[in-house]
Amino acid sequence: MPATIPDVPAEDAIPEIFEKIYAAFLAGDTETLDSYLHDDITIWGMSEPALSFGKSGLNAIRARRPADAGENAATRLTVHDMVIDSHEDVAWVRHIIVAEMRNADPAVVRCTSVWRWMAGSWLQVHSHEELLPGARYPVLGAEA
Repeated sequence: MPATIPDVPAEDAIPEIFEKIYAAFLAGDTETLDSYLHDDITIWGMSEPALSFGKSGLNAIRARRPADAGENAATRLTVHDMVIDSHEDVAWVRHIIVAEMRNADPAVVRCTSVWRWMAGSWLQVHSHEELLPGARYPVLGAEA
């Protein structure tokens, strides 16, 4: 039995949280973005072969990213096909992100995340993002 039962079902809360996370990402607002992440989050990042541990690991990934002076910056992120399942204080989410880029073709990213209800809010405890090179949305061959 979980320590606390969620006040807000994951299926209702998490889509709104992702809207805030992606808006913060586009605005370069890492403080807001990080407020939805558990301190010990694990991350499989698109550009990193190793599993990252905690917010310190995420900050190390951020520090390794090359500066691109906004040349290839995402200008818009659109979420598609979000599927959320939950059991008590744990939720798992799958979705596609289409990132419109300033000077490149849109990028399609497949995402999976795990969330826990902790201290009165849903926090992301694991994130896995996978770039699908050359893919277009809708992704062909996807089951309807």
